[in-house]
Amino acid sequence: MIKDKVVKVKEDGEYNGRPKWKVQTQRSGEYTFFTNFSAVAGDIIEFSVNNEKYKTAKLLEVVDSKIPKAGKSNYDTGQSILRQVAFKGAIEIVTNTESFKLEDIEELTNKFHIILNNPVK
Repeated sequence: MIKDKVVKVKEDGEYNGRPKWKVQTQRSGEYTFFTNFSAVAGDIIEFSVNNEKYKTAKLLEVVDSKIPKAGKSNYDTGQSILRQVAFKGAIEIVTNTESFKLEDIEELTNKFHIILNNPVK
């Protein structure tokens, strides 16, 4: 098992119906990976070499990614739907009026979310 930093990732067609990726690493050199390669330049990966002669390898794990992982939402499904509706409403107001700006979306979303959670009885 090798741990190294990804320097460059390039799609390289396919082989036997599987996607093929050329991946340049910082210390180990360039290898070909046959599968969906989920790492990007700057990520640290663990991989094993399948064939040193042909420089093929298998991705085992993305150890440290530049792409932040999606955090656990603070909302249940119902609240998440209300939040999405509020966000969509805020976007529609900003895009259809001149008095609101892009920076107002967060504030409008929060206000709409409160309104949706406390309907008038």
